[in-house]
Amino acid sequence: MSFYEEVYALVAQIPSGRVCAYSDVAAALGSPRAARQVGFALARLPRARADQVPWHRVINAQGRISGRGDLVRADLQRALLKREGVIFDAHDRCDLSNYRFVDFRSRMN
Repeated sequence: MSFYEEVYALVAQIPSGRVCAYSDVAAALGSPRAARQVGFALARLPRARADQVPWHRVINAQGRISGRGDLVRADLQRALLKREGVIFDAHDRCDLSNYRFVDFRSRMN
């Protein structure tokens, strides 16, 4: 399985109303320094698979959406997360202590 497919399989496990950081996904894959590559994989997720892979549930380690210049996608990501009950504060951060999901290991087997 390719790295991208491994990322997609892991992200597909994140439940509604929960988020994880790019670094959480990378660590669960056994590559803790690959957070940026996780972001690249999600940015290249084929639109046809967006219903199967909840890309919007992956945010940065500060609890923020990482738009990186793609403001349309950032707005969509925020709207999807809000619809799932994820609350952002006045600084556009969600409280990772409330919403973070990292229980990948038990779900991968």
